[in-house]
Amino acid sequence: MEELCRRSATALLLAVAIAPVFPEPAAAQSADADAVRAANTAYYGAFAALDIAGMEALWVTSPTATAIHPFSRTPLVGWEAVRSSYVETFSRFKDVSVSGNPSLVTVSEGTAWVVSTETLRGHRPNGEAFTAVSMSTNIFQKQGERWMMVLHHAAAVPRQ
Repeated sequence: MEELCRRSATALLLAVAIAPVFPEPAAAQSADADAVRAANTAYYGAFAALDIAGMEALWVTSPTATAIHPFSRTPLVGWEAVRSSYVETFSRFKDVSVSGNPSLVTVSEGTAWVVSTETLRGHRPNGEAFTAVSMSTNIFQKQGERWMMVLHHAAAVPRQ
């Protein structure tokens, strides 16, 4: 009996010790993951629409915003640099569509990241067709009830 009490006490202490590691109920995490997926989908929708105002609605517009594009030579840090990179990027396309594979979405304590492979297809202003495939990581931060993008990092997949 004493052994059973000791095991129960140990299990209770372990449960109390790890409780802070899982602060949100599964339902809340699932709702957050769904909201992050929606924000990620909205990002690609704004990109496909070549919509800078749509981007502004999805990004934190602060010095912490960061983007690394496949063509970037250095990280673009701060909203103005990130915004300018999208204005410049959008000028490279007449039209574009973006599709991705099923994404890995992870949510932890007000931060979330989405990892996927994205494929861009479209036409340049001169009509030339293009396809580009990148591996991407999008990081979001919860601000109030909204998930705002703080980082987009895309690295080109090497051609075989």
